[in-house]
Amino acid sequence: MKIKEPNELWKTALAQIEVKIDSPAQFKSFFTETVLIQIEGRKAIIGVPNVYTSEWLKARHEKLIQETISYVYGDSLTPIFRVAVSAQRKETPTESVEDAPLLGTENGIMGSVIKAIEDSGLNTKYSLSNFVVGNANRIAHAAAIAAIENPGQVYNPIFIHGKTGVGKTHLAQAIGIGMLERNISRKIIYTPSENFLNDMVRGIKTGQMDKFRRKYRAMDLLIIDDMQLISKWVQTQDEFFNTFNELYNAGKQIVIIADRKPDDIKNLESRLKSRLQGGMVADVGQPDFEMRLAIVEKKAQSMGIELNPRVLEFIARSVTDNVRELEGALQKVSLFNQMKPNGDLTLEEVAHMLGKDAKSRREQVKVPKVLREVSKAFSVTVKDMKGPRRTKDVALARQVAMYILREEFNYKLEQVASLINRKDHTTVLHALDKIKSKMMLQDEFNLQVSKIITSINDSAIVTEDID
Repeated sequence: MKIKEPNELWKTALAQIEVKIDSPAQFKSFFTETVLIQIEGRKAIIGVPNVYTSEWLKARHEKLIQETISYVYGDSLTPIFRVAVSAQRKETPTESVEDAPLLGTENGIMGSVIKAIEDSGLNTKYSLSNFVVGNANRIAHAAAIAAIENPGQVYNPIFIHGKTGVGKTHLAQAIGIGMLERNISRKIIYTPSENFLNDMVRGIKTGQMDKFRRKYRAMDLLIIDDMQLISKWVQTQDEFFNTFNELYNAGKQIVIIADRKPDDIKNLESRLKSRLQGGMVADVGQPDFEMRLAIVEKKAQSMGIELNPRVLEFIARSVTDNVRELEGALQKVSLFNQMKPNGDLTLEEVAHMLGKDAKSRREQVKVPKVLREVSKAFSVTVKDMKGPRRTKDVALARQVAMYILREEFNYKLEQVASLINRKDHTTVLHALDKIKSKMMLQDEFNLQVSKIITSINDSAIVTEDID
């Protein structure tokens, strides 16, 4: 089969897709308002009415679409989903609610599922389809999928904890979005713990505690964020404990988000702590390089940002703290790249822009901090490192400090020698050769040095001097 005209090609492909997915509701909701805009080389540009539909089709049916349209076209095609005005449905005054597609649009605004998501306090961008999975969040992600597929039955509650900006809220809200995708009638609420407190106080003041309790205890899914703050409010803990029990006993799903695990939340009642630990406690850690690169690439693609792959890799290597910083760095570099008239930014320009060049890093991380981190890692004192002692541990720590000051912060050889109280730069050259060789031959030592460097970069700026 070989059809070239876009409208006829897509019409034929859709007919086959409808049979293959065997779900009239899904087809009506996600396929009927798509159009094939054009074929560009080996790419099939498919217009969709909104970002949500684009993400859903890519996550659920990209392979099916690729295989079907390639077969109908007679050659291999890769589907590219693009939000297009021509794909947005125009509502008619006589159309009934029952006849309207689930994701119908009006003036480009998403329909009933999106409204249900937003009414629940969720953000439509926090879907599973754009959540990047890696070693740092694999267990939490698996628990989220289990909750979506069998709410309240497998892991209940799910307690997600980790540092700021690592994707805890994204994953928790994705559970709510996933449940609404499957059943729009489910009652879901996402709320910070402070809002839970404010609603309770309002209920007490107005004598409407029954209304407050009905609001939270009638939910199919309750998501509470910033749970660590609830430890400050004794009466709120009591009310939440009772709400928790009502939902749990009714088989409803509960998801909790915090910046630390239950054991580490001070002043948390033991009975509540026990409840929170009774399901799945999942840590979301800081992403490793591979995961950061995947996040940057996916974010660039979703935002339509085109940057040199070497620049994306540099951003992923340089910004290590959290996902939010990664996204901010990507947007900043993209903006400056668009403003540059003569082509792509150089890596040196990107480094300076992000404060990751040697000069910027020297301003951010002072020498005393470097020496302190090295001394701590090797269990020696800074005074010994800068003094005349030549024991094995002290000598190695001193050489690592020289290596980091030179290689990571680009101090001149003479400056490094002076900072460590050595007489001339030949001592520094010897240290560099020895550390580089040791790192090349010993993976464990290489990892140890890398961890020291990461610790230095992650720490706050320290300005005080070390004698």
